[in-house]
Amino acid sequence: MDGSFYMTVEISELLVRLNQMTAQSQTSNLKPQIDKSFSFMDKEILELVAEMKKQEKKGIKQTFPSHKALQYLYIYTLDGRKPSAKVSEAQNYLKKLLKKEGRNLTIYDKAMACIVLNSGLFLKSLHEWSTYKEGMGRYYDTPRAGYSWRDYRIPTQVAVIEAYQRLLPSDQKSIRELQQWLLQEKRTQAWDTPINSVNAIYAFLNGNEQALTPQPKTQLKIDGQPLETSEATAAIGYVKTALSAEGKKEFTAEKTSTGTSWGAVYAQFMQDTKDIQDQSSEISVKREVLTSHPSPLKVGQRIKVRLTIEAQRDLDFVEVIDRRAACMEPVNQLSGYHYGYYCAPKDNATHFFFDVLRKGKHVIETEYYIDRAGTYETGTCTVQCAYAPEFRGTTHSVTLKIEN
Repeated sequence: MDGSFYMTVEISELLVRLNQMTAQSQTSNLKPQIDKSFSFMDKEILELVAEMKKQEKKGIKQTFPSHKALQYLYIYTLDGRKPSAKVSEAQNYLKKLLKKEGRNLTIYDKAMACIVLNSGLFLKSLHEWSTYKEGMGRYYDTPRAGYSWRDYRIPTQVAVIEAYQRLLPSDQKSIRELQQWLLQEKRTQAWDTPINSVNAIYAFLNGNEQALTPQPKTQLKIDGQPLETSEATAAIGYVKTALSAEGKKEFTAEKTSTGTSWGAVYAQFMQDTKDIQDQSSEISVKREVLTSHPSPLKVGQRIKVRLTIEAQRDLDFVEVIDRRAACMEPVNQLSGYHYGYYCAPKDNATHFFFDVLRKGKHVIETEYYIDRAGTYETGTCTVQCAYAPEFRGTTHSVTLKIEN
């Protein structure tokens, strides 16, 4: 079977990055394998460039061929090896085309091009395309920062961080802001492919191994008194305490460590359904009860419940619980997948589950029959990220008056 240029480039990138982090490019046990991969990639690139030059002689204008060709140039730059004369000529041909591609490059490609060309040619553009949000850091909220390795923008962010580290290391403020966003993403995402984890580790530890040094724990206090923790809860960073409902309590978290930290406080208490107000944290839900006939509602009528979910960031493992009034019977009573989510009707609520919920607006519609008369409360509708439960939204209960 023929070798795969795509796979060789991906694996070579990981190995070369590893060697760079451990300063073992010349003594690594992997050197024979890496040398073979470079020989294979050189052969592929020479054939590619030869064909491009042939097309150019026929009057066909050539553009930079692909992201994989850019990765190949990036790996050579990172490894620091000297190519042969023929390979060097082919690389220079590709670099000339790359310089002309600024307007068409993605954020990911611009960051890699900065490193390949050893130039800040695209660095200013990278900064101009970025967005800064307090608490989230600096990131790219644009289609030019594409999703890859399933549903995340991790590779793009890592490439930009590396471009800053190599070409503008003095701008530590921007580097920290970019790393902050990357860390915040892990807060709500599983990264269930090892590639994302490997990329993130590279972004944080490349030239910054001291970040692994143990840091003092944050001190949690209520009214100035430290919260008591058992060994079991301390191991997972979780503390539970019961408080009286009388008087106000002051909660403080004293942080003495460096770097980014986060936490959440959950309060559980009893409240009448009709008194619960809309609230949200990074994700919200709005519920509308739609009818095809004017009010009042009557027995036998068919209604539609529309849920509009707005997420401020990409979230993994999101659950929506739409509680319903006792007079509502689902038209579809079978569990199953519908348009990218799993729907599970229960006795008093309909549950929806998302593996991945991307940033933006999402709409769910469910139909119900009205099966009895009276006055009913629907109960609340909640949306919550099970991976980061502090991100949750609630919408208020709706009163339904049904006539025979």
